[in-house]
Amino acid sequence: MSFQAWFWLSMIIVFLIIEMITISLVSVWFVGGALAAFLVAFFTQQLWIEVIVFLAVSIALLLLLRPLARKLAVKQKDQMVSGAKAMIGRQAVVTEEIDNVHAKGAVQINGQYWTAKTELFKDKIPKDTIVKVIDVDGVKLIVKEVDD
Repeated sequence: MSFQAWFWLSMIIVFLIIEMITISLVSVWFVGGALAAFLVAFFTQQLWIEVIVFLAVSIALLLLLRPLARKLAVKQKDQMVSGAKAMIGRQAVVTEEIDNVHAKGAVQINGQYWTAKTELFKDKIPKDTIVKVIDVDGVKLIVKEVDD
């Protein structure tokens, strides 16, 4: 294996390490370019040809695949719901009387405790009542009593 092949192999490793550290599609394009240059190094000893192949493949990958990767990342982000927003529609048990006037109240969902308030300011919900989460306000769940 020639010196250039070793060089491109080391560049593949460097770009992979950078990509693993950043995890934000920074250098993955250069991995493809370095891989193409590595393969070309077996057929030619002309460094300028390898550099042109590296640049051409890297730029082509960047221009063709980055928009697709961004679109997929945005789609996945839109589908992920976490934290308090994930509680919407679920039922909970009131563990501390909910009273908006006195700014108190808590509920429990699957062993997790959340502060809670009612949707109408003057409503109160007693302890041990089953409620449904209808919205989120900051980190507080907005709940209403479940109709029997």
